[in-house]
Amino acid sequence: MKKKTRRFAAGALVSVIAFSALTGCGSSNTTQTTTSGTTVQTEITQAGNTQTSAGVQEQEEPVQLAWLGGQTSAEVDDDAEVVKMIEEKFNIDLKAWYVDSNNFQENLNVRFAGGEMPDVLVIDNLSLLPTYVDGGIVAELPLDLVREKAPNYSKAIDDLGDPSAWSLMAYNGKNYGIVNSATVYPMAMIWRKDWLDKLGLDVPETLEEYEEVLTAFVEQDPDGNGKRDTAGMAERAFGAVFGAYGLRCVTGGFPGFTVEEMQLGEDNVPFFPFIRPEAKEALTLLHSWYEKGIIDKEFITGENHGGYAWLSHSFMNDKIGLTCAQPTHYLFASTDTSDEKNWAICMKELKGLNPDADIVFGPAPIGPDGKSGTEAWSKLGKLTCITTKAAEDPKKIEKFLEMLDAYYTDVDYIKLVNLGIEGKHYEMTENGPVRLMDGVEVRKEGVLQCDFGSTKMYTEMVTPKKDTFCKEVTGNGYYRFNAPPVKEFSDVIATLDTLTEQAYFDMISGAKPLDYFDTYVEEFKKAGGEAAEKAVQEAYAAKMAAIKQ
Repeated sequence: MKKKTRRFAAGALVSVIAFSALTGCGSSNTTQTTTSGTTVQTEITQAGNTQTSAGVQEQEEPVQLAWLGGQTSAEVDDDAEVVKMIEEKFNIDLKAWYVDSNNFQENLNVRFAGGEMPDVLVIDNLSLLPTYVDGGIVAELPLDLVREKAPNYSKAIDDLGDPSAWSLMAYNGKNYGIVNSATVYPMAMIWRKDWLDKLGLDVPETLEEYEEVLTAFVEQDPDGNGKRDTAGMAERAFGAVFGAYGLRCVTGGFPGFTVEEMQLGEDNVPFFPFIRPEAKEALTLLHSWYEKGIIDKEFITGENHGGYAWLSHSFMNDKIGLTCAQPTHYLFASTDTSDEKNWAICMKELKGLNPDADIVFGPAPIGPDGKSGTEAWSKLGKLTCITTKAAEDPKKIEKFLEMLDAYYTDVDYIKLVNLGIEGKHYEMTENGPVRLMDGVEVRKEGVLQCDFGSTKMYTEMVTPKKDTFCKEVTGNGYYRFNAPPVKEFSDVIATLDTLTEQAYFDMISGAKPLDYFDTYVEEFKKAGGEAAEKAVQEAYAAKMAAIKQ
């Protein structure tokens, strides 16, 4: 089975870059320079200049910072206006690392194996941290240094009232990065309203109603082309089906189940949702829907086939009538689909292909026990690390922390890195900022390359109407659980991922009988899943106990 791999394989690191400890980050450095035969004492200041004993300021050389902002990074134009404005503000030479998002992790591993690395690295999942640390990629970032150099950021994390935030990126007793105070929303269920209207159907609420509507999409020619060539949904809606059984089994923006994202139970004990009995119930329903034609027969290849990651080509091209994404992938700040200024990138693409197409948001399906919900990202947002390459130069660490602190105090700077330049990249409307560029194009301009996510300050100061809108059209969220980094988990992620994706796709498509689920569970446990689950549970319990003391 062909799939897009997102995991980090420790064996890919052919060369290991040694860890360089942070020393002297808080002190100034002095050098002796000679001008016209006179020795002058020079001190490096935090402002990025040199101060001579004669009182003359000299501009210090910019500090180079190579930044990998995550899987959605684009190849940024070094001469873009946004890049130049950020560079001038902090006296840095900003380099945005580009890694092709197709087979992102494999491509990144190759560069790591060749000894290349950025200075700043955003990791998509905390379970990768042990591999990055043990592989010599990520360096320690002492919390005392963070508190000293980024006091406003530190206050914002303290104000969250979640003591675990400060220990989230700890591994073997040391801290290896920073989290962020994120405003996040569950995924939204997005329907083709024009299809519903044509067939005289209401937005469904229960699993049974979902099946009725999705079956109509298969049998009643909703696109009006006279052919039976439409399905109901594809893999992005799978998470909501599992959610109806109380589980967070997600596929995200790419095909394939995200095994490393464990779930935190109501008893505050983390577990693997994929091997729970309820998962078999969800798989049974999905297989039934596949047999009935409700699920697109091409679901294994995913809904996206190029361009911006959250575009659903199946949805836009009249193949399916239901998808799942963030509300703001389609509309900016309200449910008004008649206002073109309210159209986000996915809505623009849909309308470009079919001007008569329309959408409506609906609730996640309610399951047999009254449960429902969709996946949601972590409330502790971007996980950002300093690499061992950056740790060799204390100036890089200081610049990084200066940029972090500015992100929590300077609204104009927050707008610059998130939205770009007003009038060029976005415009302000009564609903808040509206992008004039989207997706890859805006990222090429340097926007969203060194941001720290949608923080609470950003939401309150810049996008309050968007916040209200997103809360109105989404329901319960199964939020990402950031599993404590333990080696027993990180060592087996790739194996468990491959095992689960193959088994799940086979059971949904009928390549294997549903009774194979029991065999899969045993194989999962023997492949390290049982030991990994136990290790995470023990580490999480120990962390919670330490916080309460």
